[in-house]
Amino acid sequence: MFFTILAALSFFFGVGFVLAPDQVLAIYGIEHSPALALLGRLFGGALLTLGVILWLARDLRDESAVRTVLIGGLVGDVVNLVVATIGTLAGTANALGWSTVLIYLFGAVGSGYFLIAQSRRPAHL
Repeated sequence: MFFTILAALSFFFGVGFVLAPDQVLAIYGIEHSPALALLGRLFGGALLTLGVILWLARDLRDESAVRTVLIGGLVGDVVNLVVATIGTLAGTANALGWSTVLIYLFGAVGSGYFLIAQSRRPAHL
């Protein structure tokens, strides 16, 4: 379920950034430019890639594969959590920037939680 929720968020924002980067950035109070539109579209493509990986990972049963996806998600979400927090605190994004912070916080905490829970399970013989 965790991977499904993150996949849906990634798809939603990915499509928005690919198709309408200026409009999405404007919602966050960020002025548009051709360069930012390009970066927004590239970011959207990366979010779509992540969404596909998470969507396909939702049915994984191999603990090693799940762990790999969780570690990758944790690293990316922690980095983006720090970046989004700094940007919002600096006023680069408006108050809606805190919603981005919360999404990355959800991903980081969830990935960390499931990694810890997975490591506490007894190993299969």
